[in-house]
Amino acid sequence: MTTWVCAQKKINEPQKTNRNPSFLIANTAIGATYVGSMAVLYQTWYRDFGFERFHFFNDLPEWNGMDKLGHVTSSWWASQWLFTSQQTLGLQNEKLILRSAIIPLCFMTTIEVFDGFSSGWGFSLGDMAANFAGAGLFYTQQHFFDEQRIILKYSYHPTNFASIRPEILGKSPLEKMLKDYNGQTYWLSMPLKRNGWFCFSLGYGASGMLGGRDNIWIKNDLLNDFSAVERYSTWSMSFDIDLLKLPIRGKLWKTFASSFRFIKIPAPAIQWSKSNNFNFKPFFF
Repeated sequence: MTTWVCAQKKINEPQKTNRNPSFLIANTAIGATYVGSMAVLYQTWYRDFGFERFHFFNDLPEWNGMDKLGHVTSSWWASQWLFTSQQTLGLQNEKLILRSAIIPLCFMTTIEVFDGFSSGWGFSLGDMAANFAGAGLFYTQQHFFDEQRIILKYSYHPTNFASIRPEILGKSPLEKMLKDYNGQTYWLSMPLKRNGWFCFSLGYGASGMLGGRDNIWIKNDLLNDFSAVERYSTWSMSFDIDLLKLPIRGKLWKTFASSFRFIKIPAPAIQWSKSNNFNFKPFFF
């Protein structure tokens, strides 16, 4: 005969818990960042446009693909930053990787929903595909290589185009950095040796763009025709530094490096475009 004996826990016996204070702090910080970033985005991007019924918008032919590269880079950067900043939470590595990819996608999806209700834009399936591509690039590399061997970066230099059409390309320096695609370059950086900090970079940019599809628009019942301005793409080769791989220790440096890892370090570059052919730039950013 088998006897089952069950012991009941004492009422006052402390219960074990899996709650981690650092995990709670991290979730609170993510929530605060979400609310703050949405507020800033509204002020810089949506404030001057009204809202209407939810709708879709095909913007694949616009801005020579620059906005799509911005979505890919933003999603990748947010994922790798979140992963690095949460490594002290004690989560299993695979759960941490997945969490770091999903949370930025939720952020980016919210932006697309804003676009869907905005009279100036619409919900873009192309943008969503780019968001998944950036988060997917992070997840694939971290899952299979346990590191980011391909780093996506961004650089910006002021142009004169924003002064011609500031309502579209930005008025303040921050708005110009976000909206003036003419001054942006998106880079793909790869270390010359595994776990090395010195990288070779390939960049893509575009110029001559005063509108998404063309350089003609109507403002205050007046026709603005800048069709004579050539719209063209540029390709660049340069060198770069992966801040996170520099032999510098410390949590403060790690936080700084992962936060600004997406910024391309100014360096000499060889640039090619249909307009100027090959051009050497001793200091390009």
